[in-house]
Amino acid sequence: MSAPDTNTEKTKPAHKTPIAGMIAVVVFALALLIGLVTWLSYAGNDPEDEASVEDGISTEVTDDATTE
Repeated sequence: MSAPDTNTEKTKPAHKTPIAGMIAVVVFALALLIGLVTWLSYAGNDPEDEASVEDGISTEVTDDATTE
């Protein structure tokens, strides 16, 4: 059941602070997301980086396959 006599103009100032807080949280989350995407694109796995290859795994291309 809703309130029978609501005055939205009277309650509007009471809602400004929570709405501003929600907007600030969304802006902060977007900034973190943009930062994460930027960091991942610059610090991605570089295929020429020898330090990223595990020991014991050969990265040399050989012609071991036999064709019939």
